[in-house]
Amino acid sequence: MKLGSFTRILSTIAIALGSTATLVQPGYTQSSKFYCGMSAGVPATLVRTSRGNIPVIRWVDNAFPPPWTPQQRCEEISARFQRFYDNGTLNFLRAGKLSNQPVLCVASHQRGPCLPNGVLVTLKVGTNAPLTLQRLLDRQGSGGGRPINLSGGDSKELFSYYKDSAYLDVAKFISQVENPGTGQSCPAGKPAWEC
Repeated sequence: MKLGSFTRILSTIAIALGSTATLVQPGYTQSSKFYCGMSAGVPATLVRTSRGNIPVIRWVDNAFPPPWTPQQRCEEISARFQRFYDNGTLNFLRAGKLSNQPVLCVASHQRGPCLPNGVLVTLKVGTNAPLTLQRLLDRQGSGGGRPINLSGGDSKELFSYYKDSAYLDVAKFISQVENPGTGQSCPAGKPAWEC
């Protein structure tokens, strides 16, 4: 084989491997439950379900200082979701304040504090963290999904409030995403995903 042909073959293989490497998200594997992908043309933290990949958070705010582009935040926060999921601490998302700063964090139980090193997202000063948590959860990918069940503390509900904080039961959230309409009756002729 001539040296020129061999070099071209190696170059082609290197380009193909380089292209493949750029398509794989850091920390993303086929078994990841949470990962950064795209939804409606913007970076989004997605959860893998039996119904497909469902957006949890869409990253559209460009007002953060570099290097925190929507893509960078998507990759970082999605990796945190996955890490907490992998180590079994992604039980509740808590929206409240930590050190007088609004945050979304991981709590081990409803009404519990943020876990040490459990901050998912630090929000801008003055942000209403519970309202932000409620708005971030876009289970249908278009903002028109089935509403989250709100509660004043009833443990049967998906989303509850306690004092200054809001809590989202992650297991119930994933269950409702995978099985829309579960536990709810739907009027005749209305699709279950709209209930």
